Amino acid sequence: MKELVTLIKELEQYKISNVNLIALVSDSSSEVMFYCDYDGNRVQSNSLVEGYGLDSNIIDVFYDKVTIIIRNSNQFDVNKTNIVKISNNQTQFEYDEKACRTYRIIKEWTKTAL
Repeated sequence: MKELVTLIKELEQYKISNVNLIALVSDSSSEVMFYCDYDGNRVQSNSLVEGYGLDSNIIDVFYDKVTIIIRNSNQFDVNKTNIVKISNNQTQFEYDEKACRTYRIIKEWTKTAL
């Protein structure tokens, strides 16, 4: 998904680089997070706000845009949880049942994102 890769590149203006992203999106919910290089450290996206003082609006708007792009994609399946992973500008689209265990999915992804 070229739109998502472009959106991630926009984070570079905030000195955020080397982004590994996961998004779990259904028609009624979404969870987005990423790991990145920031200020010489490998940082989880929510820690950018809590630990580094980045404006929370930057991250919130980014999460919202990711969700919108995925839902508007022709790959989006309204009957599933759409799992989108991006690393090194490569996008991977997967699907799971709506009632899937998101904690397990994110935990497994985290092992590769760090």
